[in-house]
Amino acid sequence: MVQHRQLNLLQDFSHLGVFDIIFCRNVLIYFEPAETKVGIFNRLSKMLEPDGVLALGAAESVVGITSVFKPYPERRGLYRPNLAPVTRVGASTLMPQTLRAVASAR
Repeated sequence: MVQHRQLNLLQDFSHLGVFDIIFCRNVLIYFEPAETKVGIFNRLSKMLEPDGVLALGAAESVVGITSVFKPYPERRGLYRPNLAPVTRVGASTLMPQTLRAVASAR
């Protein structure tokens, strides 16, 4: 069963339920600043099954923006929920390696 709908990624869309796969291709490249993308990724992560897949476009990535998703090895554009605890710094969610770099620079 497939349904196509328009929705605003900047608003709550949790009423749609939980999904096995979410296609969000070639959309996030139009959003700035990074905090806006972090908010979208956070909302998408809450709507994806633990073993689900997020599919992004070739020009998009979660790397360096958020740690709520992690890439599938050798599967460009596919991401899975990161079930590890998320660390927040300021308004954004940073990846663990980014946090280590920030901590070592201090």
